[in-house]
Amino acid sequence: MQVPAISNVQSNNQTFQGRINIVNDLSYNPCKYVRKAYDSISKELCDKPFDLFIKQDFKGDSIVFVAQKMQHAGRKNKPFIKNIITNAQALDQGDSTTDLYAAVARETINSYNDKFASKTVNVKDFFKNIGNKFLKSLQDEDEI
Repeated sequence: MQVPAISNVQSNNQTFQGRINIVNDLSYNPCKYVRKAYDSISKELCDKPFDLFIKQDFKGDSIVFVAQKMQHAGRKNKPFIKNIITNAQALDQGDSTTDLYAAVARETINSYNDKFASKTVNVKDFFKNIGNKFLKSLQDEDEI
């Protein structure tokens, strides 16, 4: 049995592709609006390290947009951002309801990105800063 070699390019190439997940089922009108807004939402989410979950709350008669990492899905103690569109808001918009869905999804994505995802530390910059501090302390004669 021969094992194929894994190239360095494949193992080091890490790209994020956030996905749109529809939880359970959507009724006719919300499904129609999500389908129309899908392309604009997916462009916003394509390079993000988290997913967008869309779910219909039949009790509250609303649509819920939740931005959260896939491995944290459904957990309340993990970071997430949640925005809600009520059916009354959607009916008030009329023909521009698709724009409302896209705008709320964009707001959810941007809020999560600003609050949680953008705070990740770049490892390369981290070690570069440590190396610079170490080099500076070595060059400084009074430090030692």
